[in-house]
Amino acid sequence: MERALGILTRVESVVAAMAYTIVAILLIGDVIGREVFNVSILGTKIIAVYTAIVAGFVGFSLATAANAHLRPEAFDRLVTGPAGDALARTGDAVTGVFYLVLAWFGFTFVQFSMEAGDRAAVLYFALWPIQLIIPYTFVSSAIRHFAFAWRPELKPNNVAGER
Repeated sequence: MERALGILTRVESVVAAMAYTIVAILLIGDVIGREVFNVSILGTKIIAVYTAIVAGFVGFSLATAANAHLRPEAFDRLVTGPAGDALARTGDAVTGVFYLVLAWFGFTFVQFSMEAGDRAAVLYFALWPIQLIIPYTFVSSAIRHFAFAWRPELKPNNVAGER
């Protein structure tokens, strides 16, 4: 299971890095085109925005993998010992269920978008393939939380992602 989660994290890391690279290339290219050559490339900003959205959602999954979500830490050490461990495992299981519910809403959103034929402005490509990142992110995060509930040693112990 640890190996599978590691592979998933590496694949998502590559996807996020590629997405941010594409965003940077598109935006730098657009600025250089406008400022140096007085030419704007149609749709670069729109593609950059959608690519940044993909990168952001994948980043959500990566934050789950590193146990690095921003959250209040006031109650982290309120319950310790075996009861605290059981509470943490329960919390991960409940969070996994919550993310599955969000994934269902995400799939429903994508389905409605597909049925409505929603298209991107200016370039008019279908939006639903890009929107699939929404349910994917929540399913990926749910899988990780269920793994953390089942095998707590897989969960990074602090916000720096150390085990």
